[in-house]
Amino acid sequence: MMSIAPALSHVRQTGFLRSALSEEGLVSLVTFRKWLSERRSEAPMEVRRVPFSGMKGWTFAGDPSCLRHSSGKFFTVEGLKIETDFGPVRYWSQPIIRQPEIGILGFVTHKFDGVCHFLIQAKAEPGNINTMQLAPTVQATRSNYTRVHGGAGQPFLEYFLDSHRANILVDQLQSEQASRFLQKRNRNMIVEVTEDIPIPDNFLWVTLGQLQRLTREDNMLNMDARSVLSCICLERPGDRDDGLADQTSGFGRELLRSLDEEQSPMYSDIAILQWLSMLRSTYFMNLTQVPLNQLEQWTCSDTSIRHESGRYFSVIGVEVEARGREVCHWTQPMLEHSNEGLNGFLLQRINGMLHFLVRACAYPGNRELFELGPTVSRSNAARVAGHLDAPPFLNLFLNPPEGSIRYKAFQSEEGGRFYHYQNQYILLEATPEERLEIPPTHCWMTLRQIRDLLRHGYFTIEARNILACLDFTSS
Repeated sequence: MMSIAPALSHVRQTGFLRSALSEEGLVSLVTFRKWLSERRSEAPMEVRRVPFSGMKGWTFAGDPSCLRHSSGKFFTVEGLKIETDFGPVRYWSQPIIRQPEIGILGFVTHKFDGVCHFLIQAKAEPGNINTMQLAPTVQATRSNYTRVHGGAGQPFLEYFLDSHRANILVDQLQSEQASRFLQKRNRNMIVEVTEDIPIPDNFLWVTLGQLQRLTREDNMLNMDARSVLSCICLERPGDRDDGLADQTSGFGRELLRSLDEEQSPMYSDIAILQWLSMLRSTYFMNLTQVPLNQLEQWTCSDTSIRHESGRYFSVIGVEVEARGREVCHWTQPMLEHSNEGLNGFLLQRINGMLHFLVRACAYPGNRELFELGPTVSRSNAARVAGHLDAPPFLNLFLNPPEGSIRYKAFQSEEGGRFYHYQNQYILLEATPEERLEIPPTHCWMTLRQIRDLLRHGYFTIEARNILACLDFTSS
């Protein structure tokens, strides 16, 4: 069977599986928690809501009118009118963030006693529910790392900009929330350094296994960290002879088997690509930029831009004072959501192998009309249950059968743009005997097929955020 990935991708990212199975590293999780508590006490952040007129450097300007920074950098909040022939809702208007520059999200790694460790940082963001979460080594937009803000530089950035300074293990362009960002992408990277490097107090070396353990906790790893971790391709069965697979059991071993290209998936790689091509060529979506103050069913005032129904997000202004950041004081717009969301994959063993039910998602910010997402992805899940625009299988995730949950936690979304917004992330396994009616917008895939497509930018941030939480030590 032909593989989706080119031959070059079969060069394995060696050492990641050993790190994923190592729940003890240079420091224990007890030491980690003490370190994080100290960082939180040393780097307070105060966030206050302010009117748009109180945001220094931000104005409503341009034609059509949008919310932009006087430097012309950072990002803009624009108005969009959307028309499509796909889905139950064929016409709507909304604000959307345009940030065309490509940022860098990256982990520096180093092997200690033969085990790959990841350099994390404790980073505060104005939109985080708990202010400080674990972030990649580098997390920066182009405006940030070119220092448009006039602040301090980013530590360790040189390992990502100069290919001679480190071995590049992962380098992929991946999207952000296409329902909120217009064609936004970041460069997701993992690099390996061989020399010992000094690290500041707000950085720490941990194993991949420790990171996977921490994803079980609510709002511990930020969205950018999860995005980068989702790009890791563990060694597949047959690619090694060191017996590491024998250290897994139960659900963790089933996940590893789902990576095996020698197993027979329900659909071939070619069939999956044909399914996606058919959807992309069948439907359309037209976008028209309109002034923010002329968005249908949206109310624009000096304090917010909000939908009349109250069901969707609003645009607000905030003022931030922070210690330990490149800039200690700033103002900016943010998106505020009134309800929690839900993102979930439905799993089932088919032909004896674990499959994930993938959904083709049409969002206005997609570079292509459709990207691939989790089975269910909804920003106000509890409020839309039973409504016309409720996604298939939503009720199953809201009322899961006993014993079906393989993973469940709340995770914050991008804390630099979204204010106190979190989603519940769920892995739900149906029994092999259960007969499920699968809509034409959904397709069963093995984890190997998902990983092959993910590295080429096919999967949404919501899907990648769940995939980052897969724990190969789960029983």
